[in-house]
Amino acid sequence: MAAINHELEFLLSLNGVEFRLLSGHVIKIDARTVAATGSRPHGLKYSLTLHDASGQRIYGMDNAHGIRRRSEYDHRHQYGRRKIVGYVYRGPAELLADFYREVERILTERGNDDRPH
Repeated sequence: MAAINHELEFLLSLNGVEFRLLSGHVIKIDARTVAATGSRPHGLKYSLTLHDASGQRIYGMDNAHGIRRRSEYDHRHQYGRRKIVGYVYRGPAELLADFYREVERILTERGNDDRPH
Protein backbone atom coordinates (compact mmCIF):
# COMPACT_ATOMS: atom_id res chain seq x y z
CA MET A 1 0.00 0.00 0.00
CA ALA A 2 1.43 3.38 -1.05
CA ALA A 3 1.88 6.03 1.62
CA ILE A 4 -0.45 9.01 1.39
CA ASN A 5 1.31 12.32 0.82
CA HIS A 6 -0.87 14.54 3.00
CA GLU A 7 0.89 17.73 1.92
CA LEU A 8 0.20 16.97 -1.74
CA GLU A 9 -3.39 15.97 -1.00
CA PHE A 10 -3.93 19.27 0.82
CA LEU A 11 -2.53 21.30 -2.09
CA LEU A 12 -4.64 19.35 -4.58
CA SER A 13 -7.75 19.96 -2.45
CA LEU A 14 -7.25 23.70 -3.08
CA ASN A 15 -7.53 23.30 -6.86
CA GLY A 16 -9.92 25.93 -8.24
CA VAL A 17 -10.23 27.80 -4.94
CA GLU A 18 -10.35 31.60 -4.89
CA PHE A 19 -9.96 33.56 -1.66
CA ARG A 20 -11.25 37.14 -1.65
CA LEU A 21 -9.49 39.19 1.01
CA LEU A 22 -11.02 42.13 2.87
CA SER A 23 -8.89 44.54 0.81
CA GLY A 24 -10.42 43.18 -2.40
CA HIS A 25 -7.29 41.25 -3.37
CA VAL A 26 -7.90 37.71 -4.62
CA ILE A 27 -5.75 34.62 -4.22
CA LYS A 28 -6.29 31.91 -6.84
CA ILE A 29 -4.93 28.39 -6.60
CA ASP A 30 -4.84 25.73 -9.28
CA ALA A 31 -3.03 22.44 -8.70
CA ARG A 32 -3.36 19.06 -10.35
CA THR A 33 -1.26 15.99 -10.92
CA VAL A 34 0.26 15.36 -14.35
CA ALA A 35 2.69 12.82 -15.75
CA ALA A 36 6.19 13.51 -14.44
CA THR A 37 8.48 14.95 -17.13
CA GLY A 38 11.82 16.72 -17.23
CA SER A 39 9.92 20.02 -17.07
CA ARG A 40 7.67 18.93 -14.20
CA PRO A 41 9.66 16.19 -12.46
CA HIS A 42 7.40 16.27 -9.39
CA GLY A 43 4.30 15.36 -11.46
CA LEU A 44 2.42 18.49 -10.45
CA LYS A 45 1.10 21.41 -12.48
CA TYR A 46 0.32 24.45 -10.35
CA SER A 47 -0.48 28.14 -10.42
CA LEU A 48 -0.76 30.27 -7.29
CA THR A 49 -1.57 33.91 -7.98
CA LEU A 50 -2.38 37.14 -6.16
CA HIS A 51 -4.63 39.65 -7.93
CA ASP A 52 -5.44 43.24 -7.03
CA ALA A 53 -9.03 44.42 -6.55
CA SER A 54 -9.38 45.10 -10.30
CA GLY A 55 -8.41 41.50 -11.12
CA GLN A 56 -4.88 42.25 -12.38
CA ARG A 57 -2.33 39.60 -11.41
CA ILE A 58 0.35 41.24 -9.28
CA TYR A 59 2.28 38.15 -8.17
CA GLY A 60 2.37 34.50 -9.08
CA MET A 61 4.17 31.19 -8.84
CA ASP A 62 3.60 28.51 -11.46
CA ASN A 63 5.05 25.93 -13.78
CA ALA A 64 2.79 26.50 -16.79
CA HIS A 65 5.59 27.35 -19.22
CA GLY A 66 9.34 27.26 -19.55
CA ILE A 67 11.78 30.02 -18.78
CA ARG A 68 15.22 30.67 -20.22
CA ARG A 69 18.14 28.45 -19.31
CA ARG A 70 16.12 26.09 -17.12
CA SER A 71 14.74 22.67 -17.94
CA GLU A 72 12.22 22.85 -15.07
CA TYR A 73 9.19 25.09 -15.53
CA ASP A 74 8.95 26.20 -11.87
CA HIS A 75 9.15 29.99 -11.58
CA ARG A 76 7.84 33.19 -9.97
CA HIS A 77 6.36 36.28 -11.58
CA GLN A 78 7.85 39.00 -9.39
CA TYR A 79 5.72 41.71 -7.82
CA GLY A 80 6.27 45.17 -9.27
CA ARG A 81 8.46 43.91 -12.10
CA ARG A 82 7.81 42.25 -15.40
CA LYS A 83 10.47 39.70 -14.58
CA ILE A 84 10.20 35.95 -14.29
CA VAL A 85 12.71 34.19 -12.04
CA GLY A 86 13.32 30.51 -11.44
CA TYR A 87 11.90 28.81 -8.38
CA VAL A 88 13.25 25.65 -6.77
CA TYR A 89 10.27 23.42 -5.98
CA ARG A 90 10.86 21.62 -2.67
CA GLY A 91 7.40 20.21 -2.02
CA PRO A 92 3.74 21.20 -1.62
CA ALA A 93 4.03 22.60 1.92
CA GLU A 94 7.07 24.68 1.02
CA LEU A 95 5.35 25.96 -2.14
CA LEU A 96 2.36 27.19 -0.13
CA ALA A 97 4.58 28.67 2.60
CA ASP A 98 6.77 30.48 0.07
CA PHE A 99 3.72 31.82 -1.76
CA TYR A 100 1.91 33.07 1.35
CA ARG A 101 5.10 34.59 2.80
CA GLU A 102 5.46 36.71 -0.34
CA VAL A 103 1.73 37.56 -0.41
CA GLU A 104 1.97 38.79 3.17
CA ARG A 105 5.01 40.91 2.30
CA ILE A 106 3.27 42.40 -0.76
CA LEU A 107 0.06 43.20 1.10
CA THR A 108 2.01 44.83 3.92
CA GLU A 109 4.02 46.86 1.40
CA ARG A 110 0.78 47.97 -0.27
CA GLY A 111 -0.70 48.95 3.11
CA ASN A 112 -3.29 46.16 2.99
CA ASP A 113 -2.74 44.00 6.03
CA ASP A 114 -5.38 41.28 5.62
CA ARG A 115 -3.92 39.00 8.27
CA PRO A 116 -6.31 37.89 11.03
CA HIS A 117 -5.86 39.95 14.20
